[in-house]
Amino acid sequence: MIKPSDPRNLAIDLLPRSTCSVQVASVITDAGDNIISWGWNSSGPTGYGLCAERYAIVRANRNRLWCGTIYIAGKWRNKETIVKAKPCLKCQQVINKYELDVIYRDRNGEWR
Repeated sequence: MIKPSDPRNLAIDLLPRSTCSVQVASVITDAGDNIISWGWNSSGPTGYGLCAERYAIVRANRNRLWCGTIYIAGKWRNKETIVKAKPCLKCQQVINKYELDVIYRDRNGEWR
C-alpha cells in the first residue's frame, strides 16, 4: 500500500485490515499535520481487542502526539455501509491526555 498524504484517505484505506464486524481505523497527525501513526481495531482471543485509536496511540512517538489530530473512520465489514466512528470513553481519555483534536467520519461520509 502506498501511504496517502491525506490522513482521511489513509484511514479509509486501512479499514479492510480490521477483522471485526465493525471495522474502524484511525490516523494520527502531529501538530504540523504530518502523519505519524495509524491503527485499526482488532479482536483478541476473548473477543475483545484493541480500539483503532489506542492502537495508533500505542504505535506513535509520544513526543509527537501532543496537540496533533486523530482521524477516525468506520464501516460494516461485509458492507460498504459507513458507521459513525467516535472514540469510546477510554480512548477519549487518552486522546484528551495528549490534547489531540478528533475528526471522525459520520454516517453520511462527512468528516467532522
